[in-house]
Amino acid sequence: MHLIESLKQAIRLLEARGTPRRGEVEWSGRKLRLVRSWWWDESSQQNFNAEIAPYFQVLKEHPDYRVIVDAGSATGLFAMAAALSYPGSRVYAFEPSWRQRVLLQRNIGLNELGGRITVVDRGLWTCSDVLAFRTHGAISSLQSVSQFPPGYPCLEKVPVVALDQWVRENGGEQVGLIKMDIEGAELEALRGAETTLRTHRPDLLVQAYHLREGHRTFERCAEILGACGYRCQERVPSSGLLWATPCP
Repeated sequence: MHLIESLKQAIRLLEARGTPRRGEVEWSGRKLRLVRSWWWDESSQQNFNAEIAPYFQVLKEHPDYRVIVDAGSATGLFAMAAALSYPGSRVYAFEPSWRQRVLLQRNIGLNELGGRITVVDRGLWTCSDVLAFRTHGAISSLQSVSQFPPGYPCLEKVPVVALDQWVRENGGEQVGLIKMDIEGAELEALRGAETTLRTHRPDLLVQAYHLREGHRTFERCAEILGACGYRCQERVPSSGLLWATPCP
């Protein structure tokens, strides 16, 4: 079983590195060129409008961010859209998956955004560690918080770090916006970011519809953020997209 999974993982990694297939989406008056994988194709305008545009419907009220953390960057759609929407920004794209990171780096190169987006090969957690991980279709998740069916092997081992530690290690840049879509790990990631939240006071967009113990993480994320002095809203009812801003 593990041998078959390892072979599948290797084939998909090679495909991500070499596929010549391309797609395009329009954003902010510009066409974004995207690598099209056979196993996870995000290159349609329909997908972009459904998955990425809603973030910016919220963010349009906030005209400027200098440092943006994109946790769970996947193939980089949000990171690239943010780099175009905030021309003076630096985007840090956290993506622990090997395959997704290959596609992310290729997309950044295709759109000549390497000077604006920095890829970070780690996931966010409560502390530094190396954890079991799996990419399966459109989902990449740490084993300990995943919704994968029982028995799915998680053969990839990925480094994780607390955002507080990463900020210290990288000179303490003032973080203005954090976007998270990390498949259930948002509770641990927020706990590992409490010092940054209390001192930098960034805005947050968190996909908190993921289930833990049968309940979505939205309410528990809102509780963590509320204790750090944040006002939390679900801008689209029942969407699970949490918008958090510092209380005055």
